[in-house]
Amino acid sequence: MSNRRIKRPKNQEDGYKTLIDSEEFGVFLTYKDVFMTSGALGFMEQKRMKFSSSAEGIPWSVFTLDTDETIINAIALAETEDISILRDDPDSFDKKMQIFEEYAAGGFEILYNLVTDNPKVALTSLFDFIMSMEDEVNDKDRNLRGIADMLSF
Repeated sequence: MSNRRIKRPKNQEDGYKTLIDSEEFGVFLTYKDVFMTSGALGFMEQKRMKFSSSAEGIPWSVFTLDTDETIINAIALAETEDISILRDDPDSFDKKMQIFEEYAAGGFEILYNLVTDNPKVALTSLFDFIMSMEDEVNDKDRNLRGIADMLSF
């Protein structure tokens, strides 16, 4: 699976470039960082967006299995409530990546607006937004303890 490329919407390509451009906003270092943050935001805000046209994919080899894949797995498991999504086979990988790619596509809009609406305080705006999520966590929709319960055999 290391030769796979992770999809992102073609219409978000310029936005990705903007968020890693050190001359402009430079809040992120890599496309992978933008993608992972977007996916987490999309999940937390329950904003999932299907897309058909993809930009150049992000190589799976740049993702860190200990952190990035753990987040992707947790979100896929929370979304499907099906532990089989964690299997180490191509079909399960494709399913969990599609879930995360769609959350990343939806979350990207949130992330992009946070960073570009007020460039002088982009990082502060992003940090404040993430911290505000802690207050909004809702037991029904966002309780990751449910994942732990599903994993308890």
